[in-house]
Amino acid sequence: MAVLGIDLGGTKTAGIIYHQGEVVERYLSTTDIASSETVIQGILSACASLLESARAHGVKVDSIGLGIAGFIDFERGVVTEAPNHPLHETPVRDILQESFDIPVAVDNDANVAALAEARLGAGKGSRYLVHLTLGTGIGGGIVIDGEVYRGAQGAAAELGHMIIDENGPICNCGARGCLEALASGVAIYKRVEELSWTKKRSPMLDEFRADPLSFRAEAVGRHASEGDGLALSILRDAGKHLGVGITSIINIFNPDAVTLSGGLLGCFPFMEEEMRMTIDGMAIPISRKHARILTTTLGEDGGTLGAALLALSAR
Repeated sequence: MAVLGIDLGGTKTAGIIYHQGEVVERYLSTTDIASSETVIQGILSACASLLESARAHGVKVDSIGLGIAGFIDFERGVVTEAPNHPLHETPVRDILQESFDIPVAVDNDANVAALAEARLGAGKGSRYLVHLTLGTGIGGGIVIDGEVYRGAQGAAAELGHMIIDENGPICNCGARGCLEALASGVAIYKRVEELSWTKKRSPMLDEFRADPLSFRAEAVGRHASEGDGLALSILRDAGKHLGVGITSIINIFNPDAVTLSGGLLGCFPFMEEEMRMTIDGMAIPISRKHARILTTTLGEDGGTLGAALLALSAR
């Protein structure tokens, strides 16, 4: 028997057929966030396409796992709130089960990414793992003895919203000084934007000023690799903030591993030194010495593989 793993993001929807520990087929499409109906139709289309591929491979699919960025009531399979698309109190699990007549499980996307790292990826073998997804925002997941910790209402592990500077910039959540407001792709973009208003000059700022709407945080890593001093400074500052956040994670959870994934890893080589120096100088020694800080070994498959593992538990 095989399972489907679907990773629903704000811009793209990815999926896999997972059979006997192998990825048999992949699916990728743009997420249409015009309405909740278009988002649901996109999920249904992804599942239908993969189910058709499974039949072509002679494989029977017996469950579906879905990771979605947002707050998930895991027991009911309901997306209660989602920041990047218009799902609100949407019974995604029931919609999919009624459409395909097979079991479905739905969870937060960072939770399923954490599950993949704990069971298959960089943190394989860890009993106590904390995962951070570093991208446009910062998500988190906690896995204890192989199981996701979700909290009382499914809202646990919003690690991007731990406050590391109460006087810091305003975050999208409304609070000040969240880790996400200081070390995410959005935070890095905003720092470049602020510098663009000054008289400072650099290749990075020249690119931003020429086309700010097309500029992405990942471009800062490219300019840093070419020796742009402002780009290097921005990423070192972000690395220090990330180190402060991971210090709190280490002090609170005493994990075996802290794993990192996401699109911002392209900038990570220029953030890592400051991150590790900050952790070494601030974290409780007994916990710091035990915790390994690791980057993903699963690449872009982490979300879909985690969703597939979630599907295995839905059988």
